[in-house]
Amino acid sequence: MARHYLEVLSETIRTNWNEIALADYRTLTRYTYGDMADYMACLGAIYDQLKLKKGAHVAICGNNCANWAVAYLGTAVWGGVNVCIMPDFQAEDIARIVNHSEAVVLIASEQVRKKLEGQNLPKVKYIFALETLMVVESRMARPKTIHEPEIHLTPDQINYEGKSLDDMVMICYTSGSTGTPKGVMLSYRSLSNNVQNCMENLPEHNGQNVLSMLPLAHMYGLVCELLAQIPAGCHIWFLGQMPTPAVLKKALAEIRPYTIVTIPLVIEKLVKKNIFPILKKKHINFMWHLPGVNRMLKKMVCKTLNMGLGGNIRQFHVGGAALNEEVEKLLMDIKFPLTVGYGLTETGPLVSGNLWQNFKARSGGRLVTGMEAKIVDEEIWVRGENVMLGYYNEPKLTKQVLTEDGWFRTGDVGRVEEDGTIYVQGHKSNLIVQADGNKVYPETIEAILNEMDGVDESLVTVWNNQLVAVVVTQMDLSVENMRNKLNEMLPSYSRITKIETQTDPLERTPKHSIKRYLYRK
Repeated sequence: MARHYLEVLSETIRTNWNEIALADYRTLTRYTYGDMADYMACLGAIYDQLKLKKGAHVAICGNNCANWAVAYLGTAVWGGVNVCIMPDFQAEDIARIVNHSEAVVLIASEQVRKKLEGQNLPKVKYIFALETLMVVESRMARPKTIHEPEIHLTPDQINYEGKSLDDMVMICYTSGSTGTPKGVMLSYRSLSNNVQNCMENLPEHNGQNVLSMLPLAHMYGLVCELLAQIPAGCHIWFLGQMPTPAVLKKALAEIRPYTIVTIPLVIEKLVKKNIFPILKKKHINFMWHLPGVNRMLKKMVCKTLNMGLGGNIRQFHVGGAALNEEVEKLLMDIKFPLTVGYGLTETGPLVSGNLWQNFKARSGGRLVTGMEAKIVDEEIWVRGENVMLGYYNEPKLTKQVLTEDGWFRTGDVGRVEEDGTIYVQGHKSNLIVQADGNKVYPETIEAILNEMDGVDESLVTVWNNQLVAVVVTQMDLSVENMRNKLNEMLPSYSRITKIETQTDPLERTPKHSIKRYLYRK
C-alpha cells in the first residue's frame, strides 16, 4: 500500500524548504518549497475566515501556473475537495460543471472570469482570482471582511494529516469525447498510489527541472507533471502560454527538462517534420542499412532529437492515445528513451507504464503496482488502488462501469499478457460492427492512414452504412489512389468506400480526444 500523499508532501516540503519548487516560465515567478507551504496555509486561513466547512468543493479553472498548484495543494491540505476544470471548455460547459459539482468556491483566472460573465452559478458563494488567490467576488447577502493572512511557517510546523485514504480528494471531469463530461471522484488512495506508481516509472531526483505542458485539470498532467514530481524535490516550470514550436524550442533549451510527459502528437510532429525527411534521402537511407555505419547514424539521430528537446532527456513518456507505429519503431530503433503508458481519468490516471528500458513495442506498458486486469468479452477490465469511487451524482452511470466486486469496465478492447503488459486495440464505443458481424476498429485503419504522405490526421466513421475516412491534409492528394493503397492493406470487410479531405483539424476536446460523435451520419 502506498504512503498517504499528504504524509509524503509534508516530508518533501520539510526536506526541500529552501529549494525552488514552482516557477512560471513567462513571468519568472518562483516559489520555494517553503514559500509554497506559506501560500497554501494562507489559502486555508482564508477558507477559515469565510467559515467554509471541511469537505467544501472548490473549483479551479485556469491555465497552468504556480498558483494553480498552490490552490490545488492548499485546498487538499485544508480539507477541501478540488474540482478540476479545463479552461478551454466553453463558458456554458464550465458553468454546468461548476454547478453539477456543487462547488461553493471558484478559483479562476481573469480570462475565465470574463468568459463566465452572465453565467448562472447559484451555488458559488465566493470567487477567487487565480492570479492572487484572494476573494474578488462575494455572493453572500452579508459579505465577510477578509484579512490577507501573513503566515511564515518553519519546516517543523509542516505535518499534513487528517484525511483517510478512502476520503475523496478531487473530482476531475472527463473530456466529453463521447458527449457530456462526467465528474470522476478520486480518493486519496488513488492519488497516493498513482504518485507512487509515477515515482517508480519516472527517473526523477532532487533538483531536476520539469516542464509542465499538459493541462493540470487533466489527470495525466496533474499527477505526472506536478504531484509526482514534488515528492522527488523537482523544480517544476509552468509554460503558461500556447506551446507553439518557437515558444517550446526556447523553453526546452533554457529549462532542459530531464523528462517530458506528453501526448503522441508532440513527438510525432517532431519526428515527421525533422527526422523522416532526412532519413528518406537516398544516400542516408543507404547508409542507414550498412552494418557499423547505421549504429553511428542512429546514435547521431538520437542525440539530435534529444538536443532538440533540451539535451537532458532521460525519459520521454507518452500517453493519452496510441503512438504512430512508424514513429515508435524509429524511436525504439535509435534507443531513444521512449515509453508509452495506458490509463484513464477513472483510474487517476494510471493503469500501466514502465521505464523505457522495459517498454514493449505497440504496448501500453506493464500493469502498475496495486492494479490488476482481465479481459471480459474482449474488453479490458481493471481493479485496484487507482480505480475511482464513482461518477459524482451519477449512480446509474457508476453502476454501468463499476461492478460490485470492484472491477472497472474501461470500454477499451485489448489483451493482457501474463507479465501484465497491456495492448489496447481500440475503444469499444468506437467499434463498428458490420451487417455480417465482422468488427472494424477505426483506430487500426487510422494508424495506417496517418503514416501516408500528406496526411496530418484522420478519422474512420460510418456514413449511410458505409465506411468512410475523413483525412486532414494541406496537400492536393489523389484520394482514389490513397483509398486503393489503403484497401490493399485491409481485410475485405474493413475496406473504405470513400475518403473525404479537409484542411481544418478534426474537432477535439480540451484533452485532445477527437469528438467522434460529431462525424457520424
